[in-house]
This record gives sequence, C-alpha cells and structure tokens, in this order.
Amino acid sequence: VKQVGPKAPVNPLADLTIPPEEMIHLPPKPDSNITHVWPPAETFTMDYKMFSAIYPTYLDSTKSIKHGRRIGAKDAIEDPSVFEIGMALQVLNIRHAIQPYKGYSRDAESRWDNLGRVLFDTGAAATAAGDVVTMGTDGSFDLDAMPNVAGGGGDGGVSKKALCRRIAKIIPDLPARAKRMEEKKQAEEEEKKARERALTTAKSGGAKGGAKGGAKGGGGGGGTSSKKKKGKKKR
Repeated sequence: VKQVGPKAPVNPLADLTIPPEEMIHLPPKPDSNITHVWPPAETFTMDYKMFSAIYPTYLDSTKSIKHGRRIGAKDAIEDPSVFEIGMALQVLNIRHAIQPYKGYSRDAESRWDNLGRVLFDTGAAATAAGDVVTMGTDGSFDLDAMPNVAGGGGDGGVSKKALCRRIAKIIPDLPARAKRMEEKKQAEEEEKKARERALTTAKSGGAKGGAKGGAKGGGGGGGTSSKKKKGKKKR
C-alpha cells in the first residue's frame, strides 16, 4: 500500500546553497601550548612556568614603544622571529622554551603576523650576561644595564632590556637570519613586479577601450551630419 501524504515544504534558499566542493575550509588553529625546549635533553624535566618572557615585538625596530618595543630603536632590529631569538639564547647558553603560537596582547598585529614568545631562565641569563656596568661620559649609569639585585619584576638577576640588547646584536650575524631576510626581500620584489604588471595591463586595456569608443563616436558623428534648410524668415 502506497502511503500518500502532504509534501515537505520547499526551501526557497535551496538554490543559494554553496556546494561542498566550493566551500572554503580554513586550516585548524594550532595549539598555542606547543613548546620547544632547549636543551632538548630537558624536554620532559624543564619547569619553565617561572621563566621570563621575550616577545619578538620587544626587539622590533618597526614597532613603537606604544605597541610593545622595549629597547631603543637604534638597538632594535627589523622583524625578528622567535626562532632567531632562541638561536641567540643558544649562543649565550641560556636555557629557554619557545612557544611559537603565543600572541602578544599589546601588539594586535603579532597575533597573526609574527607569532610566538620565548621563555628564558633568568638565573642562567644572569650568569651569561656578564655585563660590566660602567659610568658614562656624563657621569651617569645606564639603569637598564644595572643588575636587578632585588629580583623585582620577575627578571631574576639581570635586566630584561640588557638581555634584549645582547640578543639584538647576535641575531643579525645568524646564517638563518640572513637567509630569511634574503628570501623576504626576493618575495617583496616579485610582489612589486606583479603589481606593476597588473597596473600596466589595466592601463593598456583602458587605453584600447577608449580608442575604440572614440573611433565609433567620430564615425557616427561624421555620417549623421545635418544641414539646415535656408529660407526666408516668417514675419
């Protein structure tokens, strides 16, 4: 027996449904808790919860102090990465942990443009810093280079600014840094050339369209010229 009942209502938006093959599938968000420990031998034993943090923005010369830069622009470098900061800490033999997917709350752009932070052992940093605080020509001391004897602010026995300056001096000499900046420069040049080609193509297409339109308009005007009849004016 065939059962006959009311038909299901028709969805008026059914034709507007995007097919599955045309849908945009965004990549999954990476886990912000992923951590790379150095030295690797301490991967399961290092307790980095009490370490102090350095974000790339601290050393970035393209950022303002308002956006989180911690050292002077003359000491900062352009676009440092967390992995370059980690390499510099390896040169200084400072224990650290890299968290490549952590964002800096003070710099909104860093949440997608230059992610990550480095947690470093403040005790090892105090030993590795070894900076001698000298008097300047004006008889004053650089307070940022003074050891943090009181240990306030969570920086242990060394000023974070002094360590950031040391790191900023080491990073430009890293081979990985030179390679990355060269690739970045080439990508920017290719992008610039692509924009110039697109602009040239757009201009040439507009000029051709204008020339065709002018030719059509001129030909039509010449063929439909009208002559007024001469005659006596009516009084």
